[in-house]
Amino acid sequence: MILFAYRRGNTPLHHLNARWKILSLIILCIVTFAGGMYETSDSVLNAALIIRTAVCLAMTILLFIMSGCSRTSFKPVKFVLIIGALMILFRVFNQPIKDAFAAGLLYTIRFLITAIAAQIVFETTSPLEIKESLGKSTPAVAIALAINFIPQVFATWHRVHTAALARTPKHKKGLSRTIHIVYCEIQAFFSCLLYQAEIKRKALLNRSSSD
Repeated sequence: MILFAYRRGNTPLHHLNARWKILSLIILCIVTFAGGMYETSDSVLNAALIIRTAVCLAMTILLFIMSGCSRTSFKPVKFVLIIGALMILFRVFNQPIKDAFAAGLLYTIRFLITAIAAQIVFETTSPLEIKESLGKSTPAVAIALAINFIPQVFATWHRVHTAALARTPKHKKGLSRTIHIVYCEIQAFFSCLLYQAEIKRKALLNRSSSD
């Protein structure tokens, strides 16, 4: 399962207009991260903050179920938990453990909410639906291209990484070999992204000139 990859389905969210899904995602992100960063355990243990975060999490889980997403859909989002653990570990060196754990846990939950919500939107909305829902004006097309470029980033990395794994014999994997493979993967990844971005840029310029 690729992060933010479209999945065909017949759920209510699949039939919902893409414009409303994107707008809802933006509102959810704003509400989830409202108030900025909280640095101490006392500020995190705030009734209003806890209730707001719990409501956002419950809504996201409900939408996750309604969208027909399975446990495999959650696998690509697991990187959030790793980032959260690193965040807590990093904060321990600069804050008391209690404050570091509370602030890191809140950040992880917030990040997880928005990541799952984005996964839901992209899983239930095809690139064509996003493009058509935003209109045919040049600014709308540019926004649609930017939004659709997000899942393409992860799909491109998946293809590059899969190709590297297929071409690398397991018995030849050492530390230096692994570093070299990762370096080549990153080079190929950014080359593919730049190529895709250039194609989209030319398409947008051609559209602007024709309008």
